[in-house]
Amino acid sequence: MNFRFLPQLAARCCQTLLWFVTGASLLLVSPALVEAAGVAGGAPMQFLLVHGEMGQCRADNACPDWISAEGQIMADTPRKLQKVLKQIGNRKLPIVVSSPGGDVKAAMEMARIIRKQKLSIAVGRTRSRACPYAEPICSAAVAKDGSIKGQPFSYGAICFSACPLFFAGGVQRVSSPFALLGVHQITTTYSEVRVQYRTEYEMVDGKRKVLSKKEIGRKFVGRYDTTKLDKAQRARLVGFLDKMGVDRGLVDLMLGTDPNGIHLISQMEALRLKLTTELADADALVSASNCKENQSISDCAAPSPPPPATDVPMTSASAMAGK
Repeated sequence: MNFRFLPQLAARCCQTLLWFVTGASLLLVSPALVEAAGVAGGAPMQFLLVHGEMGQCRADNACPDWISAEGQIMADTPRKLQKVLKQIGNRKLPIVVSSPGGDVKAAMEMARIIRKQKLSIAVGRTRSRACPYAEPICSAAVAKDGSIKGQPFSYGAICFSACPLFFAGGVQRVSSPFALLGVHQITTTYSEVRVQYRTEYEMVDGKRKVLSKKEIGRKFVGRYDTTKLDKAQRARLVGFLDKMGVDRGLVDLMLGTDPNGIHLISQMEALRLKLTTELADADALVSASNCKENQSISDCAAPSPPPPATDVPMTSASAMAGK
């Protein structure tokens, strides 16, 4: 830190400060695993309003809608989520997500958004019949209003790294054995920037009175990563999970897994940690569009029982016919 004082009443000094910018991210660094799951790790998350066209409801035009969320979670992803939620208005549509991870802060912000809206979420993907099999969602299938017609499926979908924090926001959270949930350590990136200011001040009664302060330059110094969480960071993470109703044991799984790997969370482990609320696939969540609060998806998606038979008074003619 360099100071320069002038003998005049009004003096200028240049001071150099170090400015640290931190960004926490949970990025999966095993691209082979991401490619195997069919999700491009570098593609930012895209939200689409999907109009269902499943075989069992297509003919009657009675298929439910949902929100597709696929890709990497970026700093601006919450803004994109709010945009699509504004588009659908008061409709409480389920979210079908597949993501390799990304920005921790953004994932937690999105969790708070969907919890406030009381939306449900499933690990899954969306496929349009207008797209090739290797590319379930393609630009040719997206309508002018940004919507798409499609079918939900679970096979090969992933929710890794920071994605489970987003997933935790759903009021109902489901994942099937054909989809993957996984976590690893949070990586915090520190960027060091040297900022120079020019400060003009005057001495009044032996005390320095600042007249103005202006930035005159900045220079990038370096960057480094760390997987260590301080007490404040850990407390924020634990507090977030508590509010979402997820067991804080998930933090231990995250901190105990190397950032270059992934801890795959089994179906029973996800239920024990309350990361999932029940066993179901993406198709079941989408089909159970009329679930009441605290009603299980399996009960909601089950066909309604036939109405009970009622006694109908017989006329004399019908009595004679049955005699």
